[in-house]
Amino acid sequence: MKKDKISDFTLRITQSNRSALVVVIYDMTIEYINEAIEYYEKDEIEEFLDATKKARSCVYELMSVLDTKYPIAIELMPLYLYMNKLLIRSIIKRKPQDFEAIRRMLQGLLEAFTEVAKKDDSPVLMGNTQQVYAGLTYGKGSLTESFSNQGSNRGFRV
Repeated sequence: MKKDKISDFTLRITQSNRSALVVVIYDMTIEYINEAIEYYEKDEIEEFLDATKKARSCVYELMSVLDTKYPIAIELMPLYLYMNKLLIRSIIKRKPQDFEAIRRMLQGLLEAFTEVAKKDDSPVLMGNTQQVYAGLTYGKGSLTESFSNQGSNRGFRV
């Protein structure tokens, strides 16, 4: 993943509550899958495998944070297990089998959780992190210029 994407995801993670964090993980998983496909098309198999393993790590993270006291978690687990199985199969066969199906499933879940995250007003999970205000990032003892992403409250460090 390129540095600008890593910075974007890092900033989003630091400013996320539980629901928004799930959205970030879905976005990261889709990004890794897209990256894996690009590497495969360029015949860069080692990079393809690395990106696929990272996508699998994201799916594993989604499985590990499920809260089984909610019925939706019990319904999501088999779906995550299925995605994990498809990603393992792609690693073994060294080609992006079923990546379109995985991407469609993730996209549907991303849309649903994006709506949930809009209604979630719980506090940010990470305290004592940098804050972005009016184009500047203020951290402990530092100031970095930033710009806003299409009018959202997310910023990117420059």
